[in-house]
Amino acid sequence: MIARGRQVVAFIGAYHGLGNRLRVALGSQSLAEWADRGFAYTWPTGRRFGARFDELWQVGQPALPVAVSRLLSLRHPYRSADLDWLEDAADDRVWQIRTPHALHLPPDAVPWGERLRRLAPVDGIAERILAFHTRHLAGEPYVGVMVRAHAVSNAQTLEHSPLEWYIERMRRLQDERPGVRFFVSADTPAAQAAVLSAISTAVALDDKGGYNTAAALRSSVVDLYLLASAGHLIGPYYSSFPEVAQQLAGPWLRLETSGSSPDQLLREGDALTAPTDALRPGDRSAPTA
Repeated sequence: MIARGRQVVAFIGAYHGLGNRLRVALGSQSLAEWADRGFAYTWPTGRRFGARFDELWQVGQPALPVAVSRLLSLRHPYRSADLDWLEDAADDRVWQIRTPHALHLPPDAVPWGERLRRLAPVDGIAERILAFHTRHLAGEPYVGVMVRAHAVSNAQTLEHSPLEWYIERMRRLQDERPGVRFFVSADTPAAQAAVLSAISTAVALDDKGGYNTAAALRSSVVDLYLLASAGHLIGPYYSSFPEVAQQLAGPWLRLETSGSSPDQLLREGDALTAPTDALRPGDRSAPTA
């Protein structure tokens, strides 16, 4: 189940969301490349998370069963994201990394966000991204809005980023930029409906599926690329998903939350950028006012 030779294994917990899974798996893959080791990853699916990695992106490599990783851990212990253990573990054939956090990679390793930008969504998801973007968002730059309102969200997120905060911020931007468009990604139908009802220039995906089902996760990847293709991003306090969108877009995209400092806010005179291809959000045209 795991190749001979030296390996890096990314252990992903069943409770980890899409953002945590991506940064751990892709960061571990970068570490493996940097250390000239093979790479494997776990990706448990079930009630808490309904889609395999290779059902979302063209990864070309199946996941390692969790049971195999746990068996390996009897001889090759789970290690942390800080990588302070690298020197002491140099002779260990298998490095198993168990963390929800981004790895503290060596300076010359490929950042996990860059590796994400190299991935291609599976065909059905890619077609959905392009169709929605062409129909609703092509042309002038727009603002992406990621709303966290589900009861399972982090308590700090719900406290510091209530639904009213998003709507108030979007209305302020409408006053400053008449006609500005918004793409909204919300994790509950009720929150999405409330924003669309309040903001006439906002659009969002329909029929996204039940929370963390395979259908919902495919929709999340569509949301991710459409958020990353925005000219500016408004997101919830303390949430990994908008940070993944920012990583997918690269340095072009600025993320604003309810806890942001004034220099992170979209100001009236700021220029916005738009990608030339919604499947490659980091490839941008010249800024427009």
